Amino acid sequence: MHDTKELILRSRLAAVVLVAALAAVLAACGITDATGTTLQGRTSPAPTTPENDDTMAHPPSTSGTPITIEIDGKTVTGTLSDSAAARSLIHQLPLTLTFTDYGGQEKIADLPAPLPLQGLPAGDDADPLTIGYYAPGKALVLYYRHVGYFNGIVRIGTFNDLAAISEHDSDFTARLNLAD
Repeated sequence: MHDTKELILRSRLAAVVLVAALAAVLAACGITDATGTTLQGRTSPAPTTPENDDTMAHPPSTSGTPITIEIDGKTVTGTLSDSAAARSLIHQLPLTLTFTDYGGQEKIADLPAPLPLQGLPAGDDADPLTIGYYAPGKALVLYYRHVGYFNGIVRIGTFNDLAAISEHDSDFTARLNLAD
């Protein structure tokens, strides 16, 4: 009788451990934002300080296709790289997009069509002043704080006015055009 109770106790303990392990694995698979979009590996940003907010770790590009981003009557200039994703975005211009803050580090806007990823790395990090594409969300991203490496981040260009992007506390509309 003693062996049967011990066997039942061990079986229950094994089941509890298995359920806990399964819950941990499922929780690590991804998180979702307020809209239910899976953000796959994205976490809340680390606090940014002047020591870790290196705006020039990847200097803005001087070659590529010049664009403008018009926000509240102010024009921000930028440059799109010569990648398949950037060329696809250029073919979608002009675009009027609504940007929302995400995590106190970036402004994101849904694109009308996804961008191709041929020849691009599976992920990247993004420095302030980077124009990016977040592939899992099909979103254009204007980074105003450093974001560590995440699968799905694709750098497609740079912009030149950090304050014009970071100063918006709420959603804003921007018009992207090819520069004249």
